[in-house]
Formats: sequence, C-alpha cells, structure tokens
Amino acid sequence: MRQIGIWCRKRLAAGIAAFGLMVTAIGAVSGQTAYAATKKTNDSSVIEKLTVTFKSSYGEPDEILEPEITVNGDNCTLYDIQYRTDYDKWKPGRKVRVEVTVKAENDKVFPVSLTSSACRVTGADFVSARALDNTTLQVRADYKPVMMLGSTESAGWSSSSSKKATWKAVPNAPGYSLVLYGDNKAVRRMTTEKNSVDLSQYMKDDDKTYYYEVKAIPMTADEKKYLKEGIVIPSEDQEVDWEEVDKAQKNSEKADKTGAGDGGSLKGNNYIMPDGSKAVNTWKKIGGQWYYFDGNGNRVSGWLALGDYWYYLDKDGIMKTGWIQDGDRWYYMNEGGDMKTGWLTLGEYTYYLQPYSDGYRGCMFTGWRTIDGKSYYFHTGGGKRPGGTLYTNTMTPDGYWVDGNGVWIP
Repeated sequence: MRQIGIWCRKRLAAGIAAFGLMVTAIGAVSGQTAYAATKKTNDSSVIEKLTVTFKSSYGEPDEILEPEITVNGDNCTLYDIQYRTDYDKWKPGRKVRVEVTVKAENDKVFPVSLTSSACRVTGADFVSARALDNTTLQVRADYKPVMMLGSTESAGWSSSSSKKATWKAVPNAPGYSLVLYGDNKAVRRMTTEKNSVDLSQYMKDDDKTYYYEVKAIPMTADEKKYLKEGIVIPSEDQEVDWEEVDKAQKNSEKADKTGAGDGGSLKGNNYIMPDGSKAVNTWKKIGGQWYYFDGNGNRVSGWLALGDYWYYLDKDGIMKTGWIQDGDRWYYMNEGGDMKTGWLTLGEYTYYLQPYSDGYRGCMFTGWRTIDGKSYYFHTGGGKRPGGTLYTNTMTPDGYWVDGNGVWIP
C-alpha cells in the first residue's frame, strides 16, 4: 500500500507540472496575440510626414529679423524653437543652427527618426529629425538670415584728388553700384567692391558740375538670395581744385610719350613701373592715348570686356572712340571708350545699337527691326544717307510708311 501511495503522489505531481506547462503555453500565446494587436494599433498611430517652413522677411536697413517658423502635418503642432547662435552674432548668409520641437497629438507617436523626404524643410537646410520620446520630435535645420543693406553715411570726394569718389563703407556690403553724372546727365555706370573709385578718366569737362549716386548691392547670385540692395545716396557736388588741375596738366606736358607720368614706361607689350613690376589689370594714359594691360601685364588689343562694359582697342592697343567697324558690323564707342547700346542721336541722324545681353556685343541695326513691339526701318547703306540711320516721316525703300518717330504705320 505504501508503494501505491508513493506512485500516486508522483503521478499527481507530474499532472500538476503538465498542467502548469499548459497554462504557461496558453499565457504565452495570449501574450503574443495581445502584443500583435498593440503593434498593429501603434503602426496606424505613427506620424510619418510633416513639413517645417522657414519664412524670411526683410526689416529696416541693417536689421535682421527672426524667420517665421510653422509646422504643417496631421496630429502634430509646433512646441518650441531654440537658436544655437546668439542673436547678436547673426550675420546675413551665415548659417544659424535651429532646433524645432514638434509635439504629437491625439495619441499619435513619432518614429525614432525621419528622413529629409519624410520631414520636409523649406526655407532652410535639413540637418536631422529624431524623436526625443514617443510624442516629441526634434527637427534640426540650418537657416541663413536675410538683410536689407544699409546706406553709406557720407559720400564725397577724396582730399587728395577732386576726381576720386570716396564714401563710408556699408557694413556687410559685398560691393557698390555707382552712377556718375555731369550736369545732371549720366556719364558712367559701374560696380566696385571698394568704397572708392578714380573717376578722372570720365570727368574730362571741367566746365561741368559732377556728382555721383552710390548704393550698396549684393554682387553674386548667391549673395542676392539673402541680401537686398540699399538705398541710393547722392554725393556732394565735385569741387574743382584748379591748382590741382593746373599741376596735373603741367605734369602731363612734362611726361614722356612712352610713360604715363608715374615714373613708369612702355616696354614692348608691357608697362614697367619704377620698381620693375608690371602694371596689371589697369588702364594707362600714355602720350594722350589710353591702353589697357591685362592680368599678365600684356597690352590688350581687340575687344575687351570689363564688368558690364565693352571696349575696343586697335592693333596697337589704343582705346577707340566714335564709330568703329569690325568685319561687316558697325559699333559706336562713347567718349569714355565703352560701347554704346540702345538709341543714339548724332546730329540730324538717329541710330539704334543692339543692347548687350548674354555675352553678345550690340551692333548697329540696319533694315527692318522690331524694338519694344514697334517696327522701324534703318538705312542699309549706299547713297548719300549714312548706313544705319532711322527713316522717319517717309516711305521706306520697300514701300511702307513710317511716322515722325520712325514707327511703321500699317
């Protein structure tokens, strides 16, 4: 009987153990089912896309404004903005690291991270988008502040030369646009990266009253993305120092025909300064004629492009003015040597020279041409009438009438 009791207890223990294993297995299966259901619910609750927008705006000159930042996405909202560069150290075009915190709403959650295609950033450069917890996403971006350039506080003339324009530099200005006027008519337009420029070669008439207008401008396409040009400031009228004029004239008369009065001399295709160096990227007036020496110090001949202007120098390197012919095309060079474009009236005749664009030189128009939507006829040459002149108030050679302004009347 004792052996039978022992056997029964062992069987009972084995049965209890087996029952325990069965309960454990059922619990495991139930747990997996519950986890799967939860996982399925979480998948449908994940915020997979959103957009962070940086909107720039220009304030007063020299003022940098913080961007307007907005978040657009389902079930999420902007929570916080942190700038990792002190505001007083912001510079136009210089990157500022921004951390934008976004909160999930309505029981939604964020994934561990989002790519730039899922978290779209406009108006700034995407860096990263990572979850701080299930309902908090931190978006990092690099923003470039924008600014309107200020205006110079003073614009006048150098104390050492009455024909050298000089003005106070504008903070953050990459360059400047300058227009020179003589008796209220534009004489010369140019851009420069410096806050002074010698205008003596364009101020040849001492009977005229000269002044200039200057403004700070961005110079490159990239700078134009975050800088807006400043306000135009007029200079003081030029006051002619007649003692200086007389002195310059005497020095010019004394200058050797092979030099520009600065101690240098023309040697072959180069202009050699007193210290033995070559004059480079500069104009030199030698014997009453203007020459240009390139970056290698060589005298230039033919067409020369400087900034927005074209010049023509003959085979000897002498800058030409007036009408010139290159092949079968005619061009007109202003008194300062730069190529004329647009309408030109000389005496009783009017011409039109094609505006400069896309690296192409303007030349004199002949025959029928459409300008600003209107048709004009320009003489093609031959006879007493100069080629290129505008027909007005008459019949064209092919039988069409043009009015007093040269416009074709259908």
